[in-house]
Amino acid sequence: MFIYVNPLNALTEGNPGGKKTTLPGNNKSSQELELSYAIEPFYDVDAFRLIVVVEFAGDKSGETKINLPNNFGSKIDINGIKFLKPLSPNTYLQDTDRPESKIVKHPASSPVRLYYQIEQVRRGDIELGNHYMATINKQYFHFPGETFFIVPAWDEKTEINLRIVWNHMPSNWKLANSFGVNEKYQEQKMQLWKLKYSIFTGGDFRIIKRMVGNNPVFTAIRGKWKFTDDQFSDLLATVLKTERDFWNDHSFPFFLTTVIPISGGGDQGGTGRSNSFALFLSDDRTIDFRFKRLIAHETFHTWIGEKMMFAEPEQLVYWFKEGFTDYYAQILLLRSKLISLEEYVEQYNVILETYFTSPVRYEKNERLINEFWTDKDLMKLPYQRGQIFAHNLNYLILKNSSWKKSLDDFMRDLLLRCSEEALIVSNGSLSALIRFYAGEQILSDIMRTLNSGTAFKTIPEALGPCFKMDVTTKKKLILFGEQYEIPSYKLKNENQQYDKTCLEWFGIY
Repeated sequence: MFIYVNPLNALTEGNPGGKKTTLPGNNKSSQELELSYAIEPFYDVDAFRLIVVVEFAGDKSGETKINLPNNFGSKIDINGIKFLKPLSPNTYLQDTDRPESKIVKHPASSPVRLYYQIEQVRRGDIELGNHYMATINKQYFHFPGETFFIVPAWDEKTEINLRIVWNHMPSNWKLANSFGVNEKYQEQKMQLWKLKYSIFTGGDFRIIKRMVGNNPVFTAIRGKWKFTDDQFSDLLATVLKTERDFWNDHSFPFFLTTVIPISGGGDQGGTGRSNSFALFLSDDRTIDFRFKRLIAHETFHTWIGEKMMFAEPEQLVYWFKEGFTDYYAQILLLRSKLISLEEYVEQYNVILETYFTSPVRYEKNERLINEFWTDKDLMKLPYQRGQIFAHNLNYLILKNSSWKKSLDDFMRDLLLRCSEEALIVSNGSLSALIRFYAGEQILSDIMRTLNSGTAFKTIPEALGPCFKMDVTTKKKLILFGEQYEIPSYKLKNENQQYDKTCLEWFGIY
């Protein structure tokens, strides 16, 4: 089957008003630009692609730089773009010294219209390592924005009026993305970066709706699982309600989670996106502790990552961005009764043993800048450090405030400053807030660990009045090798039942 699209009419089809798409002229502020896409399927003899026509206002200089899609962390460096060409008159494309960028030459301040097709470049199964790449086939498509859209190289904070038209999609396909469900014509006003960090999907998906407060939460799921669609949707709704209640933030008129099968055994991966979350699972996954933590962690990045902006290089602050997110993913699962206190403490003991036996526990924070994505031990380090920092900091904030404030107050204060004062999260801004809430000593300990290559110490009282900390000694090898001192926590009295005091420490009331 072959579908032909007239690219000159592509942006008018699917427009409910039947109006021709217009582009900004010289009177349009550079801070509010229009960006339009028309997308439809293309069936070739041996390939399935999506046709895209993109339209935007050209720069007054007569040259506009564009950025091509990438593969979002995959080692494959081709982008799947085919037949890229200009449609607007007197418009030409020029290569740059960077393969991911091109220059569009055009009449000054005139509309630019480009045509391209894009196909899947992954060969073989979807698996961890290539799962974020665009998937485009006759059954379905799924892609993060940066793997699919050609965009003008405007500042990512530029306000845009985004228009997306989905033309000639198969009648039995379900459409869902970060901006709506089953909408063939979409208009949104946003900053440019939100397009890049969005999720788009369509095809043989099942769409399930839940309400969190007054706001809808959708799941787009395909494949067969060891859990039901309703079990997953109920879990997601509980996690989102708990996190939104924690921040007292319910300004989410829409939220989408996509669930995609991948190959492998016990494998899972996910990424938080604008108004959305993409989840990738092997078909043997069950709703266990690991599964719940992944969902809670990635959705918590809505605040630590999207609503809090981070200074570059971000790797220097991963101990907070990833480690504190892990801490709250688990403690909020505990507060929502999705995990038990026994599970919580057991998992923290696993983190402690992993950290205190890690070959990189003494490494300086700056190594993460260049090696985070290439060294598996270094990749885990900020998560481990952050969890220990968070537990210790919570205790010291409580103690420093005569038990009136906790790490929860610290986090909400930080979000407020990011929102009202445009605070950028960095080691410097975090240091000032840590000093204010918990004093100089904990700040000194954290910074010394990050910058001087020392191991962070756990505070015996960090899990509250019902737990004690023990330290065990272990050698790397039985007869020789490095000796480790490993802390762990257990109940002070093995026969003790968790009373009100034990639970209140973790925010369970």
